[in-house]
Amino acid sequence: MEPSRYLDLILADSNTLLASARLDPGAAAPSCPGWTAADVAGHVAQVYEHKVLCMTLGHEPPAEERKPLPTPGPALWAFFISTRDALLEQLTERGPAQPSFTWFPPDQSVGFWFRRMALETAIHRVDAELATGTNTAIDPDLAVAGIDEMIDFLTYDFGDSPTLTAGANRTVRLQTHTRRWALTLRANGVDRAHEDTPPDAQITATPEDLLLHLWNRDPGNAPVTEWGDPAALATLAARISEETQ
Repeated sequence: MEPSRYLDLILADSNTLLASARLDPGAAAPSCPGWTAADVAGHVAQVYEHKVLCMTLGHEPPAEERKPLPTPGPALWAFFISTRDALLEQLTERGPAQPSFTWFPPDQSVGFWFRRMALETAIHRVDAELATGTNTAIDPDLAVAGIDEMIDFLTYDFGDSPTLTAGANRTVRLQTHTRRWALTLRANGVDRAHEDTPPDAQITATPEDLLLHLWNRDPGNAPVTEWGDPAALATLAARISEETQ
């Protein structure tokens, strides 16, 4: 996706997220147990602030550099808007090619934050909308970018994957109407496979529904189809759970 498109989506989805949170701040967010719609907005505001500091400081922000989170209400909504605007300003001024501290070792660039913040906003916008009973579609190109990102995370060895032998040496294919991805499961990680590798299991859905499924945000009526080896599907789900905590 073009960098400007990520910026447009951050702005649009953050506005929708904030509107949902303001609609019913105390509404429980079913996809985030223990959180309310206001909690979702506060979390995203803190994420925005953290990423601004990652870019401006060039390293992991220390606790003393962080701002306290306001209580739900006008102060929180203002904090959300100010941190969102600061994030967009930094992304716009720096551009994707500039270096930046990130927590993903293979990509230490501002470009990492373009995609990551667009997806952070979209997924948590869904959380806020699930809390308040509203629904807005995820941009299909962003959903595909989100599946690509998930696979980037799954296939990078962070060095902390426990041994999961049940589904080892099996291949799972992720399939949408426009793209397919294949992943081979190992006891201690996940490898990319050629998209035409015969799968032991497959998950099929639209890009939006597949992304939400991978992030455990199924609204309950999404047409996601799974078939094949139950152990392979369960092991992939366990790997995803590790990377999306």
